[in-house]
Amino acid sequence: MTLAPHPTVSHDAEEREHAEALLQLCKRLERAWTLPDVLEAVKPMGESVFDYRHVWLALFDEASGMLDFLTHTTSGEESAVSRQLQTMKIPVKGDALLEEILQATHVVVVEDARTDPRTNKAVVAALHNRTIVNVPLVMADQRLGALGMGTYGDEEGVRPPKLWQIALMQATAGHLAVALDRVRFMTARREAEEALVQQKEHLQVTLQSISDAVVTTDAAGLVQYLNPAAQVLTGWSLAAACGRQHQDVLGLGAEPGTDTVPDLVGRALAQGSTQFHSKLRSTPLAGTPLLMDLSASPLLRPGGDADGVVLVFRDVTEASRLSREMEFQALHDTLTSLGNRRAFENLLAQAFTATRDANTARHCVCYLDLDNFKVINDTCGHAAGDELLRQVARLFLAHLQPQDLLCRLGGDEFGILLWQQDLQQALQVAERMQQELAAFRFAWRDHVFSVSVSIGAVVLDAATESVGALLQAADSACYVAKDGGRNRIHVYAENDPALAQRYGVMEWVSRIEDALQHDRFELFGQPIARLGAPPAGTAHGLHCEVLLRMRTPDGRLVSPGEFMSAVERYQLAARVDRWVIKKALAWMAEHQERVELCCINLSGQSVGDATFLSQVLQAMDQAPVRCDRLCFEITETAAMGDLAAANRFFQAMRARGCRFALDDFGSGLSSYAYLRELAVDMLKIDGQFVKNMADDPVSFAMVRSIHEIGCLMGKKTVAEFAESQAVVDLLTGLGVHFAQGYALARPAPLDELLQESVVQ
Repeated sequence: MTLAPHPTVSHDAEEREHAEALLQLCKRLERAWTLPDVLEAVKPMGESVFDYRHVWLALFDEASGMLDFLTHTTSGEESAVSRQLQTMKIPVKGDALLEEILQATHVVVVEDARTDPRTNKAVVAALHNRTIVNVPLVMADQRLGALGMGTYGDEEGVRPPKLWQIALMQATAGHLAVALDRVRFMTARREAEEALVQQKEHLQVTLQSISDAVVTTDAAGLVQYLNPAAQVLTGWSLAAACGRQHQDVLGLGAEPGTDTVPDLVGRALAQGSTQFHSKLRSTPLAGTPLLMDLSASPLLRPGGDADGVVLVFRDVTEASRLSREMEFQALHDTLTSLGNRRAFENLLAQAFTATRDANTARHCVCYLDLDNFKVINDTCGHAAGDELLRQVARLFLAHLQPQDLLCRLGGDEFGILLWQQDLQQALQVAERMQQELAAFRFAWRDHVFSVSVSIGAVVLDAATESVGALLQAADSACYVAKDGGRNRIHVYAENDPALAQRYGVMEWVSRIEDALQHDRFELFGQPIARLGAPPAGTAHGLHCEVLLRMRTPDGRLVSPGEFMSAVERYQLAARVDRWVIKKALAWMAEHQERVELCCINLSGQSVGDATFLSQVLQAMDQAPVRCDRLCFEITETAAMGDLAAANRFFQAMRARGCRFALDDFGSGLSSYAYLRELAVDMLKIDGQFVKNMADDPVSFAMVRSIHEIGCLMGKKTVAEFAESQAVVDLLTGLGVHFAQGYALARPAPLDELLQESVVQ
């Protein structure tokens, strides 16, 4: 069914249909792991929404300068040329249409390919193209290629897209670009893993070819020579070993299941060729038993008879132990000794296959994520967090049957496969786990913590599409459980409104990309007021914190609370922070004589990114700004997440004269413990204490404590969320240096702040 405008369909109904089409596209794209999967996912949009029967992907290979075509034709005449085109590489340079597509920021429409001068007429004639629509695919400022659609021959004729179709095509391209980027990432990761496997095999072959010890014997197996390495390994000197049987010198024991000591020399002489023996058990003259890999090669005279045998061997005891350990670690989590993600996916694949072979097979999969696990790590350190994970793993195992599987998937996440259990049975197991965990108390030194878990559950049966789709469904359900208040169980179901809301977060990725590409972010600011009289010689001017807003295409102003979760979840923080810094530096360069201090917030993702640091330094080199009037704010939680990275960033920026503020100080339970390790100039007291300090003695005491500690360490203090005059008066009485909040000034565009600023 085509979603074209119809006189009897309202505009709101059209928008709902379009939104539903995009939602269904998102669901299909989440299950797309290869390029053909992506094309299959977008194909229904071309057919049902835009009514174009020819749909293709043209992907740009930057290294070769070529476009690779991946084509899907639902109908229309297929020719040898069209089949060739599906695997054709077309050079971009010199092709007017392709060059335009890869430079365009808009949908490129060829109304009639037969007459348009930009098209290749031979290909057009072979494919019977008429109207061609190309939608650029852009991700992180990188042009991936284009989504193409079109009509066939005289039967379909010339039919350019309508305005509403073009807008919807651009939204479709945004989702498609994200999916293609994920496919590219997964492909690169798979290739890297394969390369690692090949490298490991190469190293193993190399190690097997190294000779460590050599013994020669005569035809009767009596030792004639040992090199120094063999003497060390066996414990025999050359003089003592000569004339003895090689079995005695090597300390060979009976072969497993027999009473016979292997005659290596006899085997080599009988076969007339080199014989290899793996992991022979040996007991040296003095020492512990060993495992040896050994080769026995006959010493042949020109006539073909053998004078004796050369035995080349090495101690593989430790290598064998490490091999067993590596095999174990490849499928197990070293912390809890549970299976790891790889083991979990292998077992799920087996269970998935079982459901194909027997339609009655039915299992349940649960995805578990501990709530507030980071609090324990931050408070007591990673050793405490590791011990908690071990104890929780034992608690979970106690509720499982021998045939069930519990794995640690990473961090504080676990996966459970409940074998031959229906959803009701699985929910009973999950509820018992939650109840016992709720009653569990984790004690570490002087601290006692309660722990809870959010669980997503999904059924594995004949209707399950794939292991990838199964894991995605379980993860999504767990995310909904956590987002719904934590310590909950959520069962995955198609058309679940809560899951649809999660997919809505993904839609923000496309909007954020569009805002970055079309400069739709805007900088606001909130003044930071000095409390009390300024010290003599203090600079005068605007002291503010830079805030970010997004302007939608229809003119609506969006606050960060609506889109920052998507920014953080989909690793876009560094790109957004770069945009903010670039624009803020340009604004400061224009008005710096009227700006006392400009504070810019940074994400923890940005601070830990070495590339981001170099880009900020480059931006500062290009902007004529006094760096001593620039202050970077980073949250306490982000700084403590990677102290080494935070301090590296601080040191590099401080060398330029920049200042630093620790934002939301006091929100972490280990704030004071880390304060000495962070080279910051200001502490921004967490607003949850400030806004309640007039009515809550504990909050008042926290604010006073943070201010006093800050003063002792030579740091200025800034109180956030000063929302009433009573709070401002209390802060002034305590001697807090600065405050910001609605009681003092509300956020406004930066240029408006300059007009309204007063000398503090």
